Amino acid sequence: MARWWEDVIQADGTLGRLRRSEVIGTVAEFPTRRLAMQVLSQRLGSVNNGKARPQSVRAFGDFVKDDWMPVVLPTLKYATQKHYRYMLDVHLIPAFGQRQLSELTREELQSFLGRKLKGGLSWETVHHFKCGLSKILGAAEEWGYITENATQKTKLPRRQHGTEKIVLTPVQVRNSVTALNDPARSVTLLSVLTGLRVGELLALRWGSIDSNARMLRVCETVYDGHFDQPKTKRSARTIPIGTETAEIFAALRPAAVDARPLVFATREGLPLERWNLFRKHLKPAAKKLGLPGVT
Repeated sequence: MARWWEDVIQADGTLGRLRRSEVIGTVAEFPTRRLAMQVLSQRLGSVNNGKARPQSVRAFGDFVKDDWMPVVLPTLKYATQKHYRYMLDVHLIPAFGQRQLSELTREELQSFLGRKLKGGLSWETVHHFKCGLSKILGAAEEWGYITENATQKTKLPRRQHGTEKIVLTPVQVRNSVTALNDPARSVTLLSVLTGLRVGELLALRWGSIDSNARMLRVCETVYDGHFDQPKTKRSARTIPIGTETAEIFAALRPAAVDARPLVFATREGLPLERWNLFRKHLKPAAKKLGLPGVT
């Protein structure tokens, strides 16, 4: 058993000393003290030569709540922030909240990812966990709390191809919209005809539609009532619209139209809520018609 003193950064940011211990082998492996001391000397090489940087005893949960979330989380898009909060509250904090940042090892993180995969979570979900851990521990490394980001050494198995996505035929689309009332009917048709994401479509304003030039500009997206820039730089785009699309907009356009109001809005002028739109209109209609892929 090797024991030594090591400089550490305490929770309040001050420098302190901590007694460390580690099992380096058995008596059968090291029958003499001299052999054991040689291994200990190699283990403490960076500490004894002064090159070791003091690591923090700060716990993962405290670092996330007091350091990472106030600084990094606000820089992310709203939808990404919501995803991170769920991931931290339900998975990462329960698993690592009490663990010291400096004690998190590749083996521990790899075991966590493996358990999540075996527990039935999808490859994409577990990959998000890995990316989240890497982002958090990367910040801890950058800010001097740890010397390396152990997540970068973890591996996930090769991603397996999922079931083939179901694409509705034109006839199925036509049949589905006959069972819908506006705004669900128009939202469904415009999604098919323009290829816009639902957040882009629900954030669409009349000023972004040029009926004469038959063009549509994607400038915003909305999620849970929060407006933001489109998902990627390439998502901010201008697309042509056909005759049927132009006719749908013409039917929706009020007599006196301003550039700022949303095409799809509540009576108060607020954006429609995507999940209510799906639960109240699209899902019941799809099930009634027996369309595939409805969950």
